[in-house]
Amino acid sequence: MSNIYNLETRPQVCVSYASADKAVARVIVEGLRSRNINVWLDDYELYPGTHWAESIRSAVSASAYFLLLLSKHLVNSHWVSKETEAVLKELQNRDITFLPVLLEDCEIPLSLATYQFFDMRSGIEENLEKLVNALSSTVEIDFEKLSPHTFEQLVTDLLQKLGFINLQSQSKQSDSGIDAIVEFRHKDPFGAENRDIYAVETKFYRDSRADLRTLKQLIGYVKNHPKIDKALLVTNGNLTSVALDWVSDASKLTGIPIRVVDGTELKRLLLQNNDLVSKYFTASVGHA
Repeated sequence: MSNIYNLETRPQVCVSYASADKAVARVIVEGLRSRNINVWLDDYELYPGTHWAESIRSAVSASAYFLLLLSKHLVNSHWVSKETEAVLKELQNRDITFLPVLLEDCEIPLSLATYQFFDMRSGIEENLEKLVNALSSTVEIDFEKLSPHTFEQLVTDLLQKLGFINLQSQSKQSDSGIDAIVEFRHKDPFGAENRDIYAVETKFYRDSRADLRTLKQLIGYVKNHPKIDKALLVTNGNLTSVALDWVSDASKLTGIPIRVVDGTELKRLLLQNNDLVSKYFTASVGHA
């Protein structure tokens, strides 16, 4: 099939799936199309051995969203461990929103463990409208509408939604290099409660990208504060290529876990929190 699209017909959403899930995929796609969502269904499908990054590159480049239908069939396919990292980097470089859709209980691949999922396990039909709303919300998300201060407020609200607690704002006058310290509690497989302390830096950019200097400054702060376990950078933009390469090896190089939420992933997280989209991006509210 041809992968050439003009401006009027190019797909808005690209959907990929395991070959065994073809029937379910078509139900989802037809449901989205019936609700005026422009969808490209990956006719190559994801057979074991398929070079995912190559087969979907043309369609993905013309899309605003990439939906991956997660199931036991998908995670048991050989190509998952081979192709996922390359595709996620491709999506990030192209500023395409990645949304994994969970069809059933299954083991989540390690490369996707940090992503939040759109949950359709309770049924396809009853969740289609929610999926449409989530996709529509992303259209409204324009970080350029926000001021740096409002962007920091948005990040604070989102962190609280994600379960972070005891947020302590850091004064900019102290030139500490971070915006906040937050706590996240979770249980290990044996039921014992663990506590992670994060140093959080929020970076709002209009015309530039988060660079290596920002990351090193954040890591330096954590090194000088032994009670802090991890580093978190949240930005509306994307990382420079040098910074991207450095982050992938940062934990090994520094011994400090660092998590980066860039503009593409931030939009994806907001998909799960439509109340924040309404609060910060409705046309009637001026933030800039």
